[in-house]
Amino acid sequence: MKIPYADNFFMNYAIRLASRNIGNTGKNPSVGCVLTSDNKIISFGITGNNGSPHAEYQAIKKVTNLPKNVTAYITLEPCSHVGKNPSCADLLINSKISRVVIAQLDPNPLVNGKGIKILKENGVKVDYGLLEKKALVNNYGFINNIKKKYPEVNVKIASSKNGITIPEDGKKWITNNLSRSYGHILRSNHDAIMVGIKTVLTDNPSLNCRLQGLESRSPIKIVVDTNLQTPLSCKLVKNSNKDLIIFSNSLNKNKTLSFKNAGIDVIYINKLKNGFLDIQEILLYLNKKGINRLLIEGGSTLAYSFISGNFVNEVYWFSSKNNIINSKLPNESDEKLNSIKKSNIFIIKDCINLRDNKLEIFKLEKD
Repeated sequence: MKIPYADNFFMNYAIRLASRNIGNTGKNPSVGCVLTSDNKIISFGITGNNGSPHAEYQAIKKVTNLPKNVTAYITLEPCSHVGKNPSCADLLINSKISRVVIAQLDPNPLVNGKGIKILKENGVKVDYGLLEKKALVNNYGFINNIKKKYPEVNVKIASSKNGITIPEDGKKWITNNLSRSYGHILRSNHDAIMVGIKTVLTDNPSLNCRLQGLESRSPIKIVVDTNLQTPLSCKLVKNSNKDLIIFSNSLNKNKTLSFKNAGIDVIYINKLKNGFLDIQEILLYLNKKGINRLLIEGGSTLAYSFISGNFVNEVYWFSSKNNIINSKLPNESDEKLNSIKKSNIFIIKDCINLRDNKLEIFKLEKD
């Protein structure tokens, strides 16, 4: 069936709108809604920060007097229940929207076809499935949390041309400032960012988004710290605004209390036989907390542990044009990480030129 040009155009626009607020809508997905009349856009909306208000509400409330024969293009099935937000299906009906075009069904058991059913029962013409795969990019974390009980996990790697992830002695970074700016964009569109304790002790990072205008979109910070070695004096602790989580296997009550008094959550996680914390247990906790998108920005050991566990959706691999020559490198973790480029687990989704650096985006081949 041939898709009308107008439908394709307006849904594409709704999907682009939704992509603007990914990582900032709490446990809810970032949804885009475009209202048209006579094939002209009359309003639009995007899910608000922390999930409220919904995109449909935003779009409809911008228009004082809605004309007749309005079509709404929505990237995810409108909700049919009342929670922190009113029912969007009811809002569309009461606003006399004549047609609703939907990209994806909402797998949330509270919705899952009910929104479409209510619309149809009230005389609204409904079409769904338009650009479904394209809309999934925005909704992937939300849907994964429902179907698999863990968030979308993406990995950011920075390496030399020969795959080494540790900078040369005396240097702070491997990649250029353009690559690092792109990395901050990734931080801005993920709910949370995770590093291992070695990164904290070596780099003392802030893990915030420092791009001008996007500072408020900094993610929740997470440290995987088996023995609770995170210094109380590090930047993550000192700058925490109740946005730091530490996963640990330590039972040190005094240190745990010190973190608690600083507004920092220390979550006990069981250890596996290999000595690492149980990743599935960590991801289940993040699922319950409503984290839809998680960015792994730690070292090669942490990154590979998530990749080898088949939890990763995409890998963002930034590399410089230079080799790092060191007899002790690459280490075992780097070698394991580099092996994914030769495996059949991931395929190259895109390759971006960043001056004298390049970004390769690897996508999980089967999901």
